[in-house]
Amino acid sequence: MTVYQILLAAAALNGAVFGTLFALAPDFAIGLFGGRLDLLAALLVRQFGGVILGLALLNWLVRKVVDADVQRAVVVGDGVAFTIVAAVAAFATATGVINLLGWAVAGFHATVAVGLLMTQTSSSLAGARAQTR
Repeated sequence: MTVYQILLAAAALNGAVFGTLFALAPDFAIGLFGGRLDLLAALLVRQFGGVILGLALLNWLVRKVVDADVQRAVVVGDGVAFTIVAAVAAFATATGVINLLGWAVAGFHATVAVGLLMTQTSSSLAGARAQTR
């Protein structure tokens, strides 16, 4: 398994767990972070859970695709999403809006975002080296 495949599998597993929690038990899921929801927020978190589940499934299904254009598209899409999640979770934790579990969320998402970017950088460098030989 490549680093790219491992990162997408980890992203898919994380998304399956949190997507399911958000979709089926939003009050419990947000409670893990020290928060409480009103009815509107609970419904929005359920929708967000559906989006996370969809992205988790997408990451799982494309993890073994070797087409460079597909991998680049996945890296860009996941990179944007995971960077935003990492930044918001870090800010929310640092300011006391959510509990210390936020650092784990920020760290995981930052690791996946940077890792995916590195897979493309190393692939690009390897390809460039091969072309110059």
